[in-house]
Amino acid sequence: MSRKKLKVVHYLNQFFGQIGGEDKADIGFMVKTGPIGPGLALQKTLGDQADVMATVICGDNYFSKNPEQAGEEGLQLIEPYHPDLFFAGPAFAAGRYGVACGAICKAVGEKFGIPVVTGMYQENPGVDLYRKYAYICKTGNSARDMAESISHMTKLAFKLVSGEKEARLVSRENLPKPEEYGYFTRVILRNEYMDKTAAERSVDKLLVKLLDKPFESEVVLPQFEKIPPPPPIKNLNTCEIVLVSDGGLVPKGNPDRLSGRGNLRWTTYEIDTFLPESFKSTDYEIAHTGYFPVQILEDPNRLVPVDIMRDLIKEGKVGKLHPSFFSTSGNATVSRRCAEMGDEMGAEIKKRGVEAVILTST
Repeated sequence: MSRKKLKVVHYLNQFFGQIGGEDKADIGFMVKTGPIGPGLALQKTLGDQADVMATVICGDNYFSKNPEQAGEEGLQLIEPYHPDLFFAGPAFAAGRYGVACGAICKAVGEKFGIPVVTGMYQENPGVDLYRKYAYICKTGNSARDMAESISHMTKLAFKLVSGEKEARLVSRENLPKPEEYGYFTRVILRNEYMDKTAAERSVDKLLVKLLDKPFESEVVLPQFEKIPPPPPIKNLNTCEIVLVSDGGLVPKGNPDRLSGRGNLRWTTYEIDTFLPESFKSTDYEIAHTGYFPVQILEDPNRLVPVDIMRDLIKEGKVGKLHPSFFSTSGNATVSRRCAEMGDEMGAEIKKRGVEAVILTST
């Protein structure tokens, strides 16, 4: 008896979905029958074991405005196909696309309980945001690796639907080794049968390290960049200073849609209109779920010290306050995206000729 073909749905952004470039990044969801663009390579790799039934397409800007909500919206187009497998991308190094691929994989996996597979470059913010919810294959940083990336994604997907029991795991569940199938670890801890005890393995690794020989640790620690401090300001009373905060202070209604958790955006507000000397506390809200903001909402100056800066300028201790305030939310945002936002804001501040920054947090 021939095996029943698997039904596959594939997600693409507006570019790979052959709708257009950045000029079409604001388009909403649409669905097309069969494979499109990279989906053709996906179908070829799937062979006669599976059919790409439909391709769901959405613009990167549209999706990134509210990834979780967009993921739910995409489910409505996917559900009629009752897929056995779901693929997204690959997104390579494209940040917005990576977040979209991760978010829709998360939504599909949680809703239908089927394997969800995507692909990203290691520096894509979507990796750390969604590695717990999807199998994310490692890719290069551009589409020139498309064929190889899709091949890895397909190999992993077939392993996931094989139903094979994993003898190396105490749980016997089907959880392929990340290093063998080329995907980012999902931060899932499982007990594994080993030939040696933890104590024996630790001593072995210690001896190898003492002999200055290469070894691989079983515990992977995060790597943090060391940043040397800049030179001190020579003359504060002629210096222009800009205020930046990751505390999530925004106007009432949050018009720029900063997220309270896992935020990926930053924005600017003009201080004279955003925080005048006579302000109303009801004009503000906090796009941050990591602290209790009652005192900030009563007086936003306690997060963004505009009042103190105005006093220092009157006293001649500071030269000038930059007219714009830079606002973002840093709650549970992956460190890589934090670094990217810092670079983006820094480049803009430098372009404006500002000499110093005061960064306030929660």
